[in-house]
Amino acid sequence: MVINVILPVLFVLLVGYLFGRFTDVDLSPISKLAITVLSPALIFSFLVRNTLSSSQLFQIIFSVLIFTLMMTLLTVIIIKWTGSGQWLIPSLLSTVFPNTGNYGLPIVLFAYGESAFSLAVVIVVINFILMYSLGIYFAILSKDSWKQALTKIIKLPTTYATILAILVNLFSIEIPNFIYDPVKMVGESMIPLALLLLGIQLSKTNIKGHVSTAIIASALKMIAAPIVIFVIVLIAGIDGTIAKVIILLNSMPTAVVMTMIATEYKSGADMVANVTLITTLTSFFSITTLLYLLEIIFGKATI
Repeated sequence: MVINVILPVLFVLLVGYLFGRFTDVDLSPISKLAITVLSPALIFSFLVRNTLSSSQLFQIIFSVLIFTLMMTLLTVIIIKWTGSGQWLIPSLLSTVFPNTGNYGLPIVLFAYGESAFSLAVVIVVINFILMYSLGIYFAILSKDSWKQALTKIIKLPTTYATILAILVNLFSIEIPNFIYDPVKMVGESMIPLALLLLGIQLSKTNIKGHVSTAIIASALKMIAAPIVIFVIVLIAGIDGTIAKVIILLNSMPTAVVMTMIATEYKSGADMVANVTLITTLTSFFSITTLLYLLEIIFGKATI
């Protein structure tokens, strides 16, 4: 199973990396297309026909929020204990927010299929909200941060897609196939494009400066984070495929979007980029190992 999961992802990443390495491509219009059109279509199409129960939704929200809190506290403790307090903000941006979107979603789809993918989309939406609220708060740490974060979230097309999907589910509105099918088709194109974008972004990233702190943050992200989320899932009594998806997505490398947020708010973008590169490269091995362990621990249980 792992070969069928990891190799397709690596292949698409490599194509994106080589394209970025040997061309002077402008990512802005591609990223804008992904954020304003493809992501909302993906989120809407999978949420609008989601069969999650209220208990499953609660398990997901509870796990992600507790994980975010625990990783924040652990990062503060470890970074200050190692005497790297001046790099606390970029460390938080690097360790707290996993790359659930353009890396995690394809892995889940290849590993567990469309039913698990629907679970993953919910986690991506929650993380997206956290990145543009708590992530921006970390980046600027001012009294106006929550106001700015809220404004950012309100302007995102994915926010409207999420709200619309919730309303459709709440009022049991039937979306006809001639509308749903093209929206789903557009949304599904986000999956390969996201991997290509990640490969292109990695091709533009180089390790420079703050290497020791970057290594510490990378260890927190790729070693501590899987342990933390596993303990949370264990204590919460979550099992089956939902446990696999929660653990797998929260064990992903640093979210690429955090480098953009760090750049925008001048919060140690170089170090965040370093950790993103290190964790993404090491994740090929850690995610492979994790997939094997999840099969052993949770078996082939279904949702």
